[in-house]
This record gives sequence, structure tokens and C-alpha cells, in this order.
Amino acid sequence: MWATVIRSAKRKTDKWIGFISSIEHAEKTGDWSPYTVRLKLRNGKIYAQFSKEDKFPEVAITKDNGVIGIDINAYPFHLALVHTTKDGNLEEYKRISLDKLLEGSSEKREYLSWQTAHQVVGIAKREGKALVVENLEKLPKSKRGDGLPKLRQKLQKWIYKALLQKIEIVAKRNGIQLIKINPAYTSIIGKLKYVPLYNIDKDTAGAYVIARRGLGFKERLPKNYRKLLENKEFLSYSVARFEDRIAKLRKEIGEEKNEYKRNKLRSDLRRLKGELKLLLRSLLDSGESESAAQQTVNREMERVRGSTQVEQKSWQVLSVALALSCLESLRDFSPLKRVILARDWVGAANKASPSLPGQGTSVLNMYSFV
Repeated sequence: MWATVIRSAKRKTDKWIGFISSIEHAEKTGDWSPYTVRLKLRNGKIYAQFSKEDKFPEVAITKDNGVIGIDINAYPFHLALVHTTKDGNLEEYKRISLDKLLEGSSEKREYLSWQTAHQVVGIAKREGKALVVENLEKLPKSKRGDGLPKLRQKLQKWIYKALLQKIEIVAKRNGIQLIKINPAYTSIIGKLKYVPLYNIDKDTAGAYVIARRGLGFKERLPKNYRKLLENKEFLSYSVARFEDRIAKLRKEIGEEKNEYKRNKLRSDLRRLKGELKLLLRSLLDSGESESAAQQTVNREMERVRGSTQVEQKSWQVLSVALALSCLESLRDFSPLKRVILARDWVGAANKASPSLPGQGTSVLNMYSFV
């Protein structure tokens, strides 16, 4: 059965024009290439969907001139782009809002996501830099994106992976190298290391770590951070802060009458218990004598193998320890500047919380550093 397919071109760059041109060229030269046609019946009408493999040009723009790291963030919903030189130095950064991708029909979101992909690749082409993105296949499904529940809720309407795939396709069509990296701990490293050093927001810092990882750089713990993880007083203070917060949460759970709010508090409690266990294990590893609370630690935990895993665990422990001890807000990491530069965690802790739970300010004031 033969049928005439009626399809007008919507714009000069419409792929339908290129497809028809390739058909006409093949009829004249006999140089055919395969394509697929799918017929769909919708509301009594038959629609034809054509698909054909792209022939990509050779890569002309590589990481030899630097890269642009890309990271997605939930609030506000946007892409963070960081321009980095080939030796890993930060040049500039910008944001692309993704709020419109959460509105309208699926067709509209599809169109806007392609627009965003072309915008990102256009920037890379203009700057002559390769692109670095997260390889989401490296993370469990429950931790896609940056692993935040709020982000995953937004992605129920639109999938981050789909945008990355479009960016990859457009980059290949323009001969731009696209590098995929393991996104593990990029957000943690960014907020702890580069936010206080460069006075940038944590979203930009995460994209910067992605860019540097794409260039092959490994993020080592700064000297003062490493020393901090060996400091028993700091770890003990952090443990005390967690135990105090857990006690308050238990009280709140007992007093809360709303079932949904109580479930949220219980979820927070489970998270804090897991983080406390991580801190207690680090305190044991530092040689601190065991307390009653430390007896609950599972001593059969599998030992971390490999220098990379050890380094990643150190970043994780540091993030947990600093969260309640030295930070007033998880959006403001400026107090970490005095920690990373001068190892003055006491000053940062005094600013975040003026007293050690149950013991007053004297406990903080007894610690001093050169």
C-alpha cells in the first residue's frame, strides 16, 4: 500500500529538510542509507515516524583548550556551567534556568530541552571547549542527579538524563568532545573545598569539580582538612552535636501528632543515626578510647579498600562532621574558609553554635591551634 506523507518544514534547521534531501540524493546516485518508519494510529488518523542514524563529523573541539563542566541543581532548578582552563583553573561560570521545563505538555518540554541542549553546545562551540557531564549510569537509580529527594521530585515531570542525551547528540553533530565522569562526591567536594576558597555557591562548585574530573584531576583533601580528621576533640564535639540533635528529634517525634510530619522526623532520625555511626567509626580509627555510645558501632564494617575509596570516605566523614558543628546553614559555607585556611574549627563552631551541648562554651575555649 502506498501513501503520501504530508509534512511541512517548521524552520530552516528542520531535520525533515535534511532527510528529504538525503532521499532525493540517494535516488539520483543510488547511495542509499537505512532509515526506519513507524506507523501510529491516533484518533482515526495514521501518523508516520521517521528515524535515521546521524553521521557525526570528526571531533574538532577537544579538552586541549579547556572544558565546561555541567551540573544540575534543584533549587532554583537550573544548569550550572563552569568554564575551566586545560590546567584546571576556573575562568568563569553561568547559569541556565530550567524552570520552563517543568511546565506545559510533554511536547513543549521536549522542544525546550532541545533548545537548552543547543544553547549549551553553542556556548561550548563559541568558547572552543569540550563538555563534561555526569555519567548517571555510575549511580544507583535512587541517587540519580545529585541524590537529593527534592531534585528527584522535580525530575518526575522531566528526566535529567534525557537532557544530557540531547546535549551529547548536539555536541557530536558539532564535532565537540563530550566527556562523562563518575559524579560520586562531586557536590560534597565542591561545597567543602571550592566554596570557601573561591566564594562561589555550592552549585557552581559542584560543576567545577565535574570539570576538573573531566580533565583528569583528582581532588585531594587540603592539609588542614586532613589534620582536622585526626583531631579527636573536633570529632568528639561533632559527635556530641549529633547526639544532642538526635535527642531533640526523639522528643519531637513523641510530641508530634501529625502522622506525615512524624514520618518525616523519623526519616531525619534514621539519617542522623547513620551519620553518627560514620563519625563514631572515624573517632575509633583516630585512636580515641571507646565511650558507651561508641559500643554501638558495628566493628565488622567492611574496611575501605583502595586510595580512591579512602579519600572519598574522608570527604564524606568531613562533610558529616562539619554539618552540625561549624555550619549555621547548609546553604552558607563561608565559615569553612577559616577552617580550610587556618584550621580554626573552634572559631567556626563558636559562630555556628556558641556552646557544646550540655557543657557550655568552656569546652570550645579549651582548644587552641597555632
